Amino acid sequence: MLNNLIFIVLPYTALALIIFVTPYRYLSDRLTWSAYSTQFLEHKTHFWAINPWHYGIIPVLAAHFIGIVAPGPVKALLGSQLHLVVFESIGLALGLFAVFGCLALILRRANTPLLKRVTFISDWVLLYLLAAQTLTGVYISTFMRWGSQWYLDTAVPYFWSLATFKPQIDYMTDFPLIIKLHAAGAFLIVALVPFTKLVHLLYLPVDFLKDPPILYRWRTK
Repeated sequence: MLNNLIFIVLPYTALALIIFVTPYRYLSDRLTWSAYSTQFLEHKTHFWAINPWHYGIIPVLAAHFIGIVAPGPVKALLGSQLHLVVFESIGLALGLFAVFGCLALILRRANTPLLKRVTFISDWVLLYLLAAQTLTGVYISTFMRWGSQWYLDTAVPYFWSLATFKPQIDYMTDFPLIIKLHAAGAFLIVALVPFTKLVHLLYLPVDFLKDPPILYRWRTK
């Protein structure tokens, strides 16, 4: 029952929400379609929180995605023990970097009165889910080594089975609970994207590149 919930119900529910809720929100409530520029409200901690988070989590997500779309070349690359150790070490370091950034973002919001005015329950739920996701990822990377290899032979075929609407959950059912929680957390985060400020990930504002510079004037006494 738990396996069916995590590996069948959650992923397809998340996909349905992304497909149907995202365009509805974009067309009906465009003003909320971005993360607020909270750097104007608090900038000292912002640098030490947002940069580690982005520079840590983006390469990790990219590695997951590359493993899905190009499992053959990735498997060949990781066939060398040296390459495997190097990439595993880099991945763990990036995961720790992301954990630091996420925890700093949580503390920043909790300790800055101005930010509390633009912080909603959805923000806290998302931040805690992201923190749990990065922590479980670091745990898996630390205590269940060489995940970049077994990921290619288990999770990747499972993801492709989801894409064909013939989910083969046997690839995932024998994993320890921590890995199942990590998978469930990923699907929950995707499901929440259309309802939170994280939806800005789905919009690439490339038009700003052709906009003229914005002139800011500071008002002082």
